[in-house]
This record gives sequence, structure tokens and C-alpha cells, in this order.
Amino acid sequence: MTHAEIAKILGVSSERVRQIERTAIAKLSHPRNKKAWESIKETMAMLEIQRAKRAAQSVEGEMR
Repeated sequence: MTHAEIAKILGVSSERVRQIERTAIAKLSHPRNKKAWESIKETMAMLEIQRAKRAAQSVEGEMR
């Protein structure tokens, strides 16, 4: 998702979304939060794999 898409959903500006993202990344980058950050990265990777599978299935279905 883009900052603009998230901003529209949340009813805030794209700049505010960028600021929130920057703050969250800074907090998660702190050594104390290493496990939380790793968990989030794993979840994001898993979601990306699922999205790719759905896209492949969609293309496969269209070809039939």
C-alpha cells in the first residue's frame, strides 16, 4: 500500500502517515525491540508470499 492509500483509509495526510511510519521504525529499531521487529518482518514476508500466490492463481484462472 502507498502512503496515499493508507492516508485515505485513516483520514490523515500522506505526510502524517510517513511521519508515523518513521517513528514506528525508529522505535522498532531500538535493540530492546529486536524480537518484535523480527516478528513483524516475518509476518510481512508471509503476507507477501500469500499475495503472490493469490496473484498467480488469479492469472492461472484467467488463462483457462
